[in-house]
Amino acid sequence: MIDHALAYVKAGFPVFPCCWPDYNGQCACGGKHEPKNTGKVPFTAHGLKDATLTIQGVKEYWTKWPKANIGIAVPKGYFVLDIDVLKDGYASLEQMQMKYDAIPETLQITTGTGGAHFWYKTPREIRNTAQLAGYQGIDVRGWGGYVIAPPSVHRNGIAYQKSPVWDGEITLAPDWLIELCSKRDNSSSTQGQLTEGARNDTLTRIAGGMRRNGMSPDAIHAALKIHNDQQGNPPLSDTEVWQIARSIGRYVPQQEDTRLHGGI
Repeated sequence: MIDHALAYVKAGFPVFPCCWPDYNGQCACGGKHEPKNTGKVPFTAHGLKDATLTIQGVKEYWTKWPKANIGIAVPKGYFVLDIDVLKDGYASLEQMQMKYDAIPETLQITTGTGGAHFWYKTPREIRNTAQLAGYQGIDVRGWGGYVIAPPSVHRNGIAYQKSPVWDGEITLAPDWLIELCSKRDNSSSTQGQLTEGARNDTLTRIAGGMRRNGMSPDAIHAALKIHNDQQGNPPLSDTEVWQIARSIGRYVPQQEDTRLHGGI
């Protein structure tokens, strides 16, 4: 893993270590993460904000966690189309291309579930978007977001890998795709995001459900970091996320409390 992490850094992509699965698909790092988050939870205190671009930083991280999966904090000037095959992302991609145009060939990463990450360059800053323009199964990972990179391993035991169909550089996205990804006033394009006025309440509700299912404050914090880093617009500070996890962690598991639905 360290050799691959070093290669990403040398190419200009900041990296950070993430949880990894064991042979049974369970969390192997000792964090007891939820199955859906196994292999994706950052180990660093501030998530992607602690991504490194230095050789020394990579050596420190992967000496401490040699089996850690590799997270790439998407740099400015890039964005990633995240196609989720489990949510019919390819069908949505076909619909989008029929309406607009075919997306150009570029660096493509096949995920452990058979989905894909299409990397593009952009002259305009693009941030995270869930369900791009209402297309189910298509998310955008941009500035402030991250993706898991090869040869990281999915909890199903399948490694992320670079598609062999493209050997060139990352392609500049067409204007229509940049425009589509840049829309911030479309309700469908912000669906699923934690907007500034709703971040605390949304994360509190999520934390409440986790606590009622018996999750510890540390596990809740790790899961909330993923939601916050990927869906926050902009993300809360890690201190605020930890305060939510710690506050909800005071309640007895399985105990319904109306305060969980109205903020802290």
